Amino acid sequence: MDRERARITGIHLFVFFTGAAVMATEMCASRFLAPWFGTSMIIWSVLISVILGAISLGCWLGGRLADRRPSWRLLYSMPLAAGVMTGFIPLAGRAVFSGLTAGIMRTPVEMIALSFAAAALVFVPPVLVLAMIGPFVIRLLAREGTTGRTAGSLSAVSTLGSIAGTLVPALGTIPFLGTRETMLVSSLLLISLGLAGLSGRPRKVVALLLLPPAVWLLTDGPVRGGSSVVREEETPYQYLQVQRRSDGSTVLIVNEGGGIQSVAREGDSLRPASTYYESYLLLPYMSRREDDPDVLVIGSGASTIPHWLVEYVKPDFREMTVDAVELDGRAVELGYEWFGTEPGDASFIVADGRVFVERAARTWDIIISDTYSNQIYIPFHLATLEYFLALKERLSPGGIVAMNVNAIDIDSALLQSVGRTLAEVFDHVYVARVSDGYNFMFIASDLPLRPPPADSMALWNPALEETARLFEPLMEPFHPRGGVVLTDNRAPVELMTDVMILEAAAGGIR
Repeated sequence: MDRERARITGIHLFVFFTGAAVMATEMCASRFLAPWFGTSMIIWSVLISVILGAISLGCWLGGRLADRRPSWRLLYSMPLAAGVMTGFIPLAGRAVFSGLTAGIMRTPVEMIALSFAAAALVFVPPVLVLAMIGPFVIRLLAREGTTGRTAGSLSAVSTLGSIAGTLVPALGTIPFLGTRETMLVSSLLLISLGLAGLSGRPRKVVALLLLPPAVWLLTDGPVRGGSSVVREEETPYQYLQVQRRSDGSTVLIVNEGGGIQSVAREGDSLRPASTYYESYLLLPYMSRREDDPDVLVIGSGASTIPHWLVEYVKPDFREMTVDAVELDGRAVELGYEWFGTEPGDASFIVADGRVFVERAARTWDIIISDTYSNQIYIPFHLATLEYFLALKERLSPGGIVAMNVNAIDIDSALLQSVGRTLAEVFDHVYVARVSDGYNFMFIASDLPLRPPPADSMALWNPALEETARLFEPLMEPFHPRGGVVLTDNRAPVELMTDVMILEAAAGGIR
């Protein structure tokens, strides 16, 4: 009896770990795709659908195979095969995504679709094989009168394994070891489970245990390699890459690489024709307050905006204060390490921007909301009516809110919707198409505003003269002619962004 109980316990542990491997594969899949496709709702929904489809097909095939060939040896060969497939996943990415070197916004839509399909197929085989295990074990253990109890027990244990396979990678191995290492640990575990159940194992089969460490050595280096990469990290929130460009600038790239999240140049030089951050530096000169302004930056990344505010604006507003909120604390640290940020540039707060604003007990004269969760995707809860109302409550009378929106033209559904939502909250909304053409800056206030004249800026702050000269003719009142009011209940920001990406990939900027 004790031997039988030990055997049943071992089988349940076998089911537990294979169930964990399914969810670990799914969690890794999302991170594996992030450097090329981001982690938007569209990507998650397609990925989950693919995984569920693989599970469904695997369960069906496993049941049929179990009835035809009910064999313990065949059962234990399944995690062995799945482990080998999982072990090769890190190698597959470099081949599958070689066509995405130009970034998702500048890659033909056909290449994006084919590459994503190929990536999804990479994860289908191991998940499909793992899904076959459940019905196979039930068939082998089924006894007349206890089939229901056996199926229920194994399903419960498999589900507990799925919970572990979700939490351990998300809270443990991925942030502390990495996605590649998590996949290879899962591969090693599955191969070990298979070998443990196979008697008379030949040396060639045992040698499969060397596969995960071999793949680890072969895939050492940046996920998205290149001579410009100087630092690469995975954080609990995103994939970060620091690149040193040929022009001497250092840039922060997040996830799929459709744009620059932070930039530092030699001598802190400004290039307002290339990047939009410089335009934010004009906001204090638009303020009607007599006192030096207090500025809040939401989504500071590696702190380009706070650093430049202190470097270029504070000499004219010596009592100006800057608070900077960033969700990813590691991005702030990279600012110190690679982007010239100094601790005294701002009061840095690691928090979600919406949560911080709603809990704040003070006001600011200028609030800059420059938030992107998946490279060019604005988090929906940071573009809604409720969010803008919360910002207004944290503004001093006549204060200014500014935010950047990526769009392919002024009639973009996303741009029109954000502008329409701002117009519901503020009496005056302005828009300016700045830098490379994708960036539109909204400026909103209850008081009318005008850009600082370039001629005057030449006297006030010569370093910002070119920025003012370029920005002055671009800023104009915004009048909604499309879009919808975005609310916490309905804000299809990600869908609008995905449509924009497809339009840009198909036809470029208009």
